Amino acid sequence: MRNMKKLTVGLLAAATVLGSTACSSKAPTESAESTGYTGDLDYVKLKMYAISDAPNNTDLAKKYWDNLNARLKKELNTTIDFTYAAGNDYKNNYALAIASGEKYDLMQAAPGWLDYQSYAAKNAFLPLDDLLPKYAPYLWKNIPKTTWDAASVNGKIYGVPGMDTGVTAPAFVYREDLRKKYNLPEIKSMDDIETYLQGIKDNDPGIVPSDDYQSQVYGTSWIYTTPYIGIDEIHDRLFNFVYDPRNGQVLSVIETPEFKQFMFKMKDWADRGFWSSSVLSSTNWGVTQVLNGVAAASFNEQLPGYNNHATQVEKEHGAEGWELNYFMYFEGNPDSVLQGSTTGSMTAISKNAENPERALMVLDYIQQHEDLWDLITYGTEGVNYNLTADGTIDTSNIADGASFNYFPSGMFANANFKKRKSDAWVHYDTMMEKINKKVVPDIFEGFVMDKSSFETEYTALNDVNSQYGYPLEAGLVKDVDKAYENYLEKAKAAGLDKIRAEVEKQVHAWLASKK
Repeated sequence: MRNMKKLTVGLLAAATVLGSTACSSKAPTESAESTGYTGDLDYVKLKMYAISDAPNNTDLAKKYWDNLNARLKKELNTTIDFTYAAGNDYKNNYALAIASGEKYDLMQAAPGWLDYQSYAAKNAFLPLDDLLPKYAPYLWKNIPKTTWDAASVNGKIYGVPGMDTGVTAPAFVYREDLRKKYNLPEIKSMDDIETYLQGIKDNDPGIVPSDDYQSQVYGTSWIYTTPYIGIDEIHDRLFNFVYDPRNGQVLSVIETPEFKQFMFKMKDWADRGFWSSSVLSSTNWGVTQVLNGVAAASFNEQLPGYNNHATQVEKEHGAEGWELNYFMYFEGNPDSVLQGSTTGSMTAISKNAENPERALMVLDYIQQHEDLWDLITYGTEGVNYNLTADGTIDTSNIADGASFNYFPSGMFANANFKKRKSDAWVHYDTMMEKINKKVVPDIFEGFVMDKSSFETEYTALNDVNSQYGYPLEAGLVKDVDKAYENYLEKAKAAGLDKIRAEVEKQVHAWLASKK
């Protein structure tokens, strides 16, 4: 490929304008015509921030980055400086990164778990509306307007979505070998989960039943055991308000009958010792605790991750007889709602970034070059993986320590380039079929709650949630009824009723605008 220090942005015209970001399997083709910005590019180093644990093999990681940056230098006169940020305390790490004022040119962003809308509303990110058509024309043309609208906050675009539709479907991951060893029933419901955790507690004192941080057992499972749709994700699938699609009502979570019922379950499970009494101060990602043998289960897994973790356990602990299995909460509740989002993973640019134009050019360029996309997604062919004759990714014969985790490729999702892994979990296709049958478009994608009339009350409500809700949700209270009433009383004093009424108005106006 020729040296592209003098670059024409938009070199690849849109071969297919996607009706949705995941509907086409055709890769873009090169066009002789060029559009957009043309000019000499001075060398710049892009600063990048994303939640990603440091690689296990630092030598291979250095070689990888040297290889990637050599290509980016040749083709875009750019390199990337990426500092790994540990994922076990990602909320705090992310907040500190933004507060630091560091001039990040590429920054991971996402609604919900990374509070994209909140940070965008606080001007932590740079508005991109004027830059995108000029410096990322391929993405601007090929990502549907509905997706750009969903990425907008207060009328401005602050994040660049990938070219894929993602689904958030948290699930229970557990040691299947232990289930078999102790003759416990197959897990097909929350009751089966309870039986499993009790079986571990009774039979295996050397391992804790689960080790998820704070109130994650409740946070990852509750919404999928109900018919509700979350409205205002505070973080980690925790909501103050939900929408009932059966009747169009907006409800406060704590006033739903399902919430209080669930609190009795959380109290019972905590009393039985299914998790540590110090869970509220924990920053452990429960899945890691399963993979390293500390815990028998985690409530905080998702299918894409499990696809990797199941094969990882087989490679690392197969000789010891380890085996994982997986239960998606929605399978136990036919009334639950599973929504797909086109903005679940995005890339933002910090408000004081020095090279936003080049950052957008890099994003645009990667999404048009499959071999470069493969490099950031799967690693180096022949080192981190081998490509089979049928185009699948094979990692069965790579060297020890060569598993690829050097680049946060989720920021650059692309359904056109995604490849199947040859060692994928044997039931992966079956599980994906279940998800695809269940998933519906996210009716609140792009919805941004205007808190201007209740900012003080909403902040107070979240403080109440942290002080009184978390202990209740983690089962660490003496009396559920008293703790619940106290929580509800404090929430109402903080302005719960006023906020709910305002949220209801905004939700109904939003849904009406989409008809």
